[in-house]
Amino acid sequence: MSAHVVVVAGTGTDVGKTHVSSAVLAAARARGLVAAGYKPIATGCAPAEICDDALRHAEALAAEYVPPTYAYARPVSPHLAAREEGRPIELERITRRARELAEGKELLVVETAGGLFSPLGPDLTNVDLVRALTGASLLLVASDRLGVLHDVGAVLAGTRGVLARPLVVLSAPERDDASTGGNGVELDALGHGPVVARFPRAARDAAASRVAAAAVLDALDLRRRPS
Repeated sequence: MSAHVVVVAGTGTDVGKTHVSSAVLAAARARGLVAAGYKPIATGCAPAEICDDALRHAEALAAEYVPPTYAYARPVSPHLAAREEGRPIELERITRRARELAEGKELLVVETAGGLFSPLGPDLTNVDLVRALTGASLLLVASDRLGVLHDVGAVLAGTRGVLARPLVVLSAPERDDASTGGNGVELDALGHGPVVARFPRAARDAAASRVAAAAVLDALDLRRRPS
């Protein structure tokens, strides 16, 4: 693939992956980088309908909508949706589509469905998807709330020796708790970092979202393209 491929995965479901992906894509566009977004698997959207996550990618780039390779109607785990509809997920189809989208680009952001260990089929998880996208960087999104130290630590332990160490970003929770705001420092102190950014609950073009997304691009060494 010609592009720098970044897989955005979560420690679980509903931790802010789409917000992070969209903000990073918008920041890449602002830097003059040629980028694309790809949500290969989506549940809760029928094939004929628009997948909201993929639509947000397109809006961030002011680009053409890229439909998921696998879109399932029922909002359940991908492996369940695939089994119910009789359309199993094949990684080769996803990697082939990713190569097409990466052609001529400088950045391809691939957003997973669910968490990093969410099942995609028998003996198949998002970890296998990351591995299939050879050379991809992994951006791990975690919610800045109580329990995140365990969540990130568990993911790192489970992927040690299997995946390259991810960059970690925190996403503001719906409601702050006593740990919110201090988790980044603690993750770094525990050796679970680097925590490169904290994304607010704000629009992707809000100042704090732009700052966080710029930090991610800097950590990935994706600098502004020379004019």
